Order: sequence, then C-alpha cells, then structure tokens
Amino acid sequence: MNKRNNKSHSNFFLLTLAVTSIFIIEVTALSGVISKVQADTIHVNSNTFSTKSNSVPVKSDTLSPKSASLPVQADNFIVNPNLPIAVIISREIKPFIEMVEGFESFVDHQVVRIFIDENGNPFSHDPLYKGTKIDNYSFVIAVGPLALSYILNNNALIDSVSNKDNELTGNVSNKNNKLIFTNNDRKNNPVNSDFAKKILYAMVLNPETIIPKDVSMCGISLNLFSEDTISKITQILPSVKKIGVLFDPANNSEWFKTAQDTGIFKKVKAIPLHIKEQSDVNSLNQKSLLGVDALLFIPDKTVTSPTVISHIIKQSVANKIPVIGYNSFFHKSGAALSFVLDYRKIGEQMAQLIIQQFSNRNSTCEQSNPAYHITLNRAVVDLLNLEIGNSLPLELKVEP
Repeated sequence: MNKRNNKSHSNFFLLTLAVTSIFIIEVTALSGVISKVQADTIHVNSNTFSTKSNSVPVKSDTLSPKSASLPVQADNFIVNPNLPIAVIISREIKPFIEMVEGFESFVDHQVVRIFIDENGNPFSHDPLYKGTKIDNYSFVIAVGPLALSYILNNNALIDSVSNKDNELTGNVSNKNNKLIFTNNDRKNNPVNSDFAKKILYAMVLNPETIIPKDVSMCGISLNLFSEDTISKITQILPSVKKIGVLFDPANNSEWFKTAQDTGIFKKVKAIPLHIKEQSDVNSLNQKSLLGVDALLFIPDKTVTSPTVISHIIKQSVANKIPVIGYNSFFHKSGAALSFVLDYRKIGEQMAQLIIQQFSNRNSTCEQSNPAYHITLNRAVVDLLNLEIGNSLPLELKVEP
C-alpha cells in the first residue's frame, strides 16, 4: 500500500512540475525575460527545411499554404526574391520555435533560422547563412525582443554609438558589450527607413519600447489585451463591469495609461492593482478585491511565480471573484477565463503579413494582434454561479 501511495505522489509531483514548466516557458516569451534554465529550452536543427503543405490555414482571401511567392517590389525599393528569408530567434524556447514552424509551413521560400547565443552573438548551421546584414536576405523577421533589439542595433537603423558616449545615461544597458537602446536614446539618431521596410517582428511584448518612434515597422506583438479582447470578456461574462488589473507599475504603467487613453477599457471600469514585488501579493486581501467584478492578469515579468499566481487565484475564487488569465496555466489553476496564445498560428499570421504587406505598394503598416483562443473553465463558472452571455465569440472553448 505504501509503495502505491509513493508512486501516486511521485506521478502527481511530475505532473505538477510539467505544468509549472509550461507556464514558465510561456511567461518567459510573453514578458520578454530570457530563461537560462536548460530544461526550458529545446535545441533544433536549423538546416534548410522543406515546407509542409498540410498546415492549418488561416482566414485569408490572398494566401494559402505554399500558394504565394514573394513579391519583387515594395514601395520604392526592390526586393530580391532569390534571397532567402532570415528568421532571427531570440532564444530556443518552445513558443518561439512553434511560431517559426507555423511561419515555415505557410511560406514556399527558403528560410534561414538564426539564433542568438548567451553572449548575444548570432549563429546558424544553415549553409545559406550570411550573417545578419539585411541586404543579404529578402526579408528579416525578428522573433522575440532580443532579436528585434539586435537587428535594429546592428544594421545601421540607428547611428552607431560607442561605449564612450557619456551623453547616453540611464537608458542604455551594456550587457555583454552590446548596447541596447530605448526610444529616449534615439531622438538624434537618424533611421534608415529602407532597411526598416525589410524587417518584421513577432513575439514581442510592447514593441514600441524597442522600435524608434519615427520608424513604421510591420509586426505581430504579444500585446494580447486590446479593445477587442476586453469586449469579449464582457460578452462572455456580462456581469463584469469593474476589472481589477494586476501589474507592476515599473513594467506596465505606460501600457495601462495608454489602454485607458485609447479606450481599451471603455466597456468596463479598470482598477489598477499594483504588485511591485512578489511579497506584495499579501496586500491583495479581501479589502483590495472589494468592488471589482473580475481580476485580470496581464503579462508582467514581476508576476511570474506559479505559486504566487495560484495563491491569488485561490484567494479570488474564495471571494467569489473570477480570474482572467493569459495562458493554459491559468485555466489549470482555476481561472474562469484564459486567453491562450496560438504560437503556430502567429507564425501563419506572419506569413500572411509578409506577403500582403509587401505585395501592395500603397498598403499601410500597422501592428497586428496575435492569434489566440479563449478557454472557459466550466467548473469554476458553475462554482461561482456566473452568468454566461447569450452570444458567445467563436474563439471560445468550454472545458471542464
């Protein structure tokens, strides 16, 4: 009997560890924090690949898997269709690789996978690899914040700045002798806009903090919560009128202000709930939760501990307040609603974007929202006796 109990406890521990690892990987991608844990990385063969034709299509009138070749002209500069597409990947973590695989499945073109090592240097085993200069490729796609920052700082998109420039203070990190700039540093740095037209980005949270303000760059951000997604919350849970938004002001105060100014929360009243460090979770007592109809987690690198998040969810459910999260870990931990990013479909979105954007000379470049689905936790909804809307979005999946 004891042996069976020990085996049962062992299996439960392994399952818990697996779920926690998945959560850490997804939060790593969303928050832009690079995981150094070997168990959270996967190593892949970056040699030349053959695209697959059996991928799941996205809705589009102009693109289907392997149906479109690259355009030869975009605006006032010529794109060489004979050059491969470079995909620079910040780290070999599962969300990034899934996104790239989705992209490759939709593009009938040579793709060179380029990775960035722990010292911030690019590398690739692909025989078509020719460094990271933009003119060696038809297009360059930056996957993740580190890749985007690297490509901007190493392709004359801004003036090169040496370590001796004392006027740059407070806004430059010099990790591994690589200068990483913020928008405040780019005020007097001219931008090569032709190069920028050949760069796209994906899997980047708050890309506006990396891209120069005077540059129009196409891409798909990881900014999941928009006017559309907030509207779907009230569509599913019509009783939600006031939402408590959980975040660290140091990371997301600008996003929250912008969200309020642009009307993202126009259908609900958003109440900021600040957590500056993990220990602040204790301040989220019953009094803090009074007056809110739901608690919303947004990607925030301060709020990443699975233990802390599980504690907050349990506390909220005990107070009859539903939690809304942003990946499958939240669903497994008791969130009523979870917005789950579909990394592979984000790659398919990128394929659609790269064809559509550069085949139309008059098209405007705008930031796209990432692909996702919504998971409703039926057990939690029943436990809290929540009202469900009559007209539900197509992205909604109801699970136990």
